[in-house]
Amino acid sequence: MAEIGSFLYIAEKDLTRARIMHDFSDYSAAGRFCEQAVEKCLKSYIEKHGDSSDYKLMSLHKPRRLYDRCVELGWRELSHRDAGILSKLSDYYYDTNYPGNSYFELTESQSAEALELAEKIYAFFKKGATKC
Repeated sequence: MAEIGSFLYIAEKDLTRARIMHDFSDYSAAGRFCEQAVEKCLKSYIEKHGDSSDYKLMSLHKPRRLYDRCVELGWRELSHRDAGILSKLSDYYYDTNYPGNSYFELTESQSAEALELAEKIYAFFKKGATKC
């Protein structure tokens, strides 16, 4: 298990919440928790491999920007397809959570796709965490 209060510890909780929301057909909530899980996994990598210039980046809710920084730091585990799904997660976080012209509800397939990606990313970082 990841250290209590660490990015990976909280990512695991977010992933559990995403699974529960998906199972209860609240697909938009599942997508938001998937975004949060992925965000925290990526931040765990940046925290471990980045430097003080990453301070501001660590407060962002932008998985694609976090992923780009992880790539700069040497993490290149996502396929082109998965990187495309990751790019949608910011929309899943903001546009399903706040009213406005861009508001939308996630479908079951969008939620399942986000959950599959979040589980894949979490598994990679969890495996790496146990090696340390």
